[in-house]
Amino acid sequence: MQKIIPAHLVNTYQLIKCAFPQGIEEHNYFPLLSLLYEHMSDRSLAQVIAEYTGKNYYIALNEVYRVGEMETSSSNIKDSIIKKFMDCGYEKWLSEE
Repeated sequence: MQKIIPAHLVNTYQLIKCAFPQGIEEHNYFPLLSLLYEHMSDRSLAQVIAEYTGKNYYIALNEVYRVGEMETSSSNIKDSIIKKFMDCGYEKWLSEE
C-alpha cells in the first residue's frame, strides 16, 4: 500500500529520495536528521523520515528528539550530505521552507 505524503512534506521527501535513492545508510542517518532538524519541526521531520524509511513514526520522533539533544554530528558527514542534496535542489528547498 502506497503511503500518501502530506503536501507540505513532499519536497523534503523528494530531496531525501533523490540524495539517498537506495535508502539512508546507517552512518548517514543521524547526521541527516541533524541537518534537517535545523530547518524543520520535530513532528514534520519524524513524519517524513518515517514515511521514507518505513520506520514507526514514534520511533522516528524519539530519534529526532535525541538529535535535538545532541551537540552536533560529524561535520564531514553533514558536508557530504549537503553535497548530495545540492544535486537534488537543496538551495531551492531551503528557500521554500
